[in-house]
Amino acid sequence: MQLALRRAARHSVQRMQAPASLRAGIARGLHQEHRRAQYGVWLRAGAVALVVVTVTSGWSAYQAGKRERLAKEELVLRFKRPLPYEVTASNSEQLETWFKGTVDPRVALPQLPRAKPLGGRISILNGREVAYISYETLPDEGGPSRRLGVFVVPDEASPRPQALPAVEVDSAQGFNIVTWRDHEVVYEMVTDMDERDILRMLEEREHGATLASTPPRAMESADGNYSYQTLPMPARSRPAVSVEPASFP
Repeated sequence: MQLALRRAARHSVQRMQAPASLRAGIARGLHQEHRRAQYGVWLRAGAVALVVVTVTSGWSAYQAGKRERLAKEELVLRFKRPLPYEVTASNSEQLETWFKGTVDPRVALPQLPRAKPLGGRISILNGREVAYISYETLPDEGGPSRRLGVFVVPDEASPRPQALPAVEVDSAQGFNIVTWRDHEVVYEMVTDMDERDILRMLEEREHGATLASTPPRAMESADGNYSYQTLPMPARSRPAVSVEPASFP
């Protein structure tokens, strides 16, 4: 009797089925729940990826800024060292010829108005030998003279060097650093001149005339660094060269 009852109950359970609409609703609910869970996984993965990209970009920018600051500080350190000149000459062409034979044939000295070269030596920047030339400004009567040093760095990083869109003026340790490019040569000038005098020098370098009566226009970027439009190199003559290396006791 009990066996028959169990068989009848099992048979009745097997014949009981949920309505098709109910089964379809349950299936849709399960599918939607699965999609929501999958969307949540994608959302969390995207958020993690965004955080990684943001942190990586910020770290890269920080490292690049740190390298740039260290490079500027190295320029100032080399400028401040009272090392003797390896060659002395009052003519830029003479110094240029000496550096072409000792550092790099692409070395070309800039023509700086109201400044005379004192001498030069081979310096080291980032493990490379570069030309360093020391200048003294020729101030107006009664004005103080200023020191400035120019590092001439032939660029080896770019196979097709491009001119910088502007002359860049930065500062480090109380000195101003002026950077510009002429073809495949990069110039880094360190000086204790203020921005106003630097801009006037650049004006005179562009026009080849004294503009003492015309106040220079300062162009300041959003981050506080000055920027001035690229200036063409003036034509230069090449007189006979007579170079005498400096000697020291």
